[in-house]
Formats: sequence, C-alpha cells, structure tokens
Amino acid sequence: MTARPSSAKFVVEDPCFLDVDQRLDWQNQFGNNHPLKLEIGFGMGDFLIEMATREPQSNFVGIDFSRDGVRKILARIQTHQLKNIRVVYGDVREKIPLLFQDGKLDTVYINFPDPWPRKRHFKRRLVKPALVKLIAQKLAPQGRVYLATDSEPYALESLEYFNAEPLLQNANPKVGFFADRDHLPKTKYEKSFIYAGDKICYLDYFRVGENGELLSREESDELSPPEEKSMSNDELLIKKFTAAEAKAQDACDLKQVADNLAEAGDKQWAKKVYKKAEDKVEDSLDLNWLAYSVCVVLGDKDWARELYKKAEEQSESSLDFNWLAYSISETLGDRDWAKKLFQKAEGAPENIRELCDLAGSILEIFGDRQWGIKVYKKAEGLAEEYSGFYELAGSIYIKLGDKDWAKELFKKAEDKAEDCSDFLGLAEHISANLDDKEWAKKVYVKAESLAEDSGDFCELAESLSKNLGDNEWAKQVSLKVESKTKDSLNLKRPIGEA
Repeated sequence: MTARPSSAKFVVEDPCFLDVDQRLDWQNQFGNNHPLKLEIGFGMGDFLIEMATREPQSNFVGIDFSRDGVRKILARIQTHQLKNIRVVYGDVREKIPLLFQDGKLDTVYINFPDPWPRKRHFKRRLVKPALVKLIAQKLAPQGRVYLATDSEPYALESLEYFNAEPLLQNANPKVGFFADRDHLPKTKYEKSFIYAGDKICYLDYFRVGENGELLSREESDELSPPEEKSMSNDELLIKKFTAAEAKAQDACDLKQVADNLAEAGDKQWAKKVYKKAEDKVEDSLDLNWLAYSVCVVLGDKDWARELYKKAEEQSESSLDFNWLAYSISETLGDRDWAKKLFQKAEGAPENIRELCDLAGSILEIFGDRQWGIKVYKKAEGLAEEYSGFYELAGSIYIKLGDKDWAKELFKKAEDKAEDCSDFLGLAEHISANLDDKEWAKKVYVKAESLAEDSGDFCELAESLSKNLGDNEWAKQVSLKVESKTKDSLNLKRPIGEA
C-alpha cells in the first residue's frame, strides 16, 4: 500500500508545526544560525528524532505528506523536548521552492523513498531530474545530500539523475554507491531490511563549491597491504572479523558480525559479540532478531526466551507484536505465547497493511480462518482510498480465497481510482484472478480514457494483449503511442521547421 500526496488542507496546532507557503527567516524561526538540515519524507520520524538528539547544534526540518506521520513525530518531539525540529506537511516538490532560499541548506536526507517498482508507476517516483536540480540549488557549497534505498533499480536510476546534475559530485565516483554509512543512524525500517539480508544502496553527493574538492568516502579496491600476503586464511579471517567488530556501530552491526563468526565456526567468539549486541539494543526489532540468532545459531533457548521477553516489553506497534509472535512460534514453538502476542497486535493496528500482515500470520501459524476474517473486517473499516481497498482485496483473495469479498472491495477500489495506472492495475487483477473479462474490459476503457502519455499507452497496449488477448485493441492503443510521440517531437521542433 502506497500513499500519494494530497492537496487537502491539514493543520496541527503545535509550535513545531509550520503551516506556511513562503520562504522563512530560519534564523529567526530557530533563534540561532545553526546549519539547516532537511529530511524529505520522514516516515515514522525515527531518523529525524535521532539526528536532532545527536546534533543539538544543527536545525532540522522534516517534510512529509502523511498526516499520521506528522502527528506522531510532533508527539515524539514533545516527549524528547527537542527545540531544533520543525515539521511541514505537504508535497516536497512544492514545498522546497517555497520554504528555502538557494544555497541555504547544509544537508538533505532522503531515506527509502517509495520505489514504485512497477514500470507503469515509474512516473510517480520522487527522485526525478527536476527534484535533483532543486536540491542542488538549495544546497550550500559543499552541502551534502544522502539517499538510501533497498531497490537497486531505483538506486541506479537515481544515480543517473544525480550524476547528470553539474552542481553535484558523487562522493564515491568509482563505485557509485556505498555499502554502509556508519556516521548516520539506522531507522527501524532500515534495520528490517538489513536483518532480512536485503542489499541497501547508499548514495552520497556534495554540492560543488569554490573551496576546492571534498575528500570522498570512497570504498577502496586497492591491493591488500603487503603484510596480508604472508598471512594464512585463518589469520586473514581473524583480522577481518576483528576489524568488523571494532567498526560495528550498533546492535544491528554486531549481530551481523556474530552471525558471520558462527558461520565461520567460532561460536565462542560469536557468543561474546552477541553479548555486546545485547548491550546496544535500541528497540524490539533488535531484540527479536538477536533472540532469533541466539536460538537458531547458538541453540540457547533460555537466553533467547529472556531476549524475547525484553522485546515484548519494548514492542510499540502491531507490526512489532506480529513479528515477535511469528519468531517465537518458529524458534521456540510456544504457540500460547504467540497467540497472546497476536492478540496484542490486533489491538494496536496503525494501518491496513499491518492488519493484512497480521491476518496472514494468523492464518499461516494457527490456520484460524475466523480470526483471520475478523482482522480483515477491521482492516476494511479503516479503508478509505484506492490503495487500501486494492491491497485488502488482493490479500483476502490470496490468503482466504474469498472471491466474492475480494470483488466487493475491488469495486470500492474502482470508485476511488484516480488515474490510468490505478485502473490498469485493477483491470489486470480482475482479469487474472476474478476471471471477469467483461468487468475487466470496462475498467480498461476507463484506463484508456485517462492515459496521458506514451508510457501509459504502451503499458495499456501490453496489458490488453497479455491479459485479455485482445491484440486488435492493443494495436489501436499502440497507434496512439505513435501519435503521442509525433506530437511530442513536433512540439520540440523550432517554429517554421518542417
């Protein structure tokens, strides 16, 4: 489920919330002239809160279009009594030009923007040449922009856009990406990818200035130092693991080191590093994954149980309880404990996706269809937009096999659809899973009526051929692609040129 910016007015009565559409005197706003740093899309707010806590001599601004996200971070700002954060609601592409003068931002952070992985959704991606140019203009000389994503295709596309901007220089030009960024905190969302073994791409650019080149944090691929050539494989491994342990910044890093040590056969050393990781845990996610490794890798169920108890005490969301219940069921086989945790998860949902995940876990672990239906009903009560109804319908169809219920939800999704991509995705699902060709055709007609560019028409033609087998209709749509392309070329020709 993915959210999209809304033009609806949204205001919160809070001194840290800014309801403005004009450039501010940030020195007056914060009462000082400290470096100004911006996070684009702060999500749950973990990163922004941690940075503001770490750097009291910097000022931070967060922009996001999630109303729930805005409310939550404002509450956390009050809890932590932070004076160096301001929060803005809205579309960053509209807000940045209005709020910041050129050359005034010290740093910009973009953490895990929605990758919109399907081809027809690429145009919805946040990182585009226009935004890159805008960021470059707003950065001060030698100012930095950091981007993190778990989607390598998105990272490669972003790399292309950033490299094409003359005002920006890649801090790692030889490799392009960094494999880590130890100087910045990890969000809970980020750690979930790392724990799952997913690759994360980190981009780091600086604004070209007049004060000379900035030293890059380039990953070295130089030859090994001479002393390493005479070392045995065991000595090299010991040196590698010792360096990794020393470099580790948090529980997430230390757990990865310990896992690798255990895999290499040194469980005693691994146990010591797991103990270090326990001392550095920050949240339930750290404890959950640490307990999993202690149980599976070391076979120490008593220690794992203690860690799981601590994880339960620190769980804050439905997703925390869900993940914990699933892990305990898998490692300890304690179904009674897992059931209690699933019940806690049911009582603390924040969104439809969490409830869909919960229902799926309950069905998988307990096979309790009635409980799963109950959770899905709660999710249906929260659904308001296209994405919510669409995701819920898909989950119910896959997990429950309930075509009738899924059909009702897809109809509600159809009523909320806004553009060609929405209708196209809906038509494909209806055609493939509900086997209702007539309904699918009607939805395809709506998609065609809202197609705006050659990309829309290409996707539509391909989908018609693949899912409906209607090659004639696909051919007619393809002709519109050619027409759109010609129109675009004609617009680019100078006046009077044939």
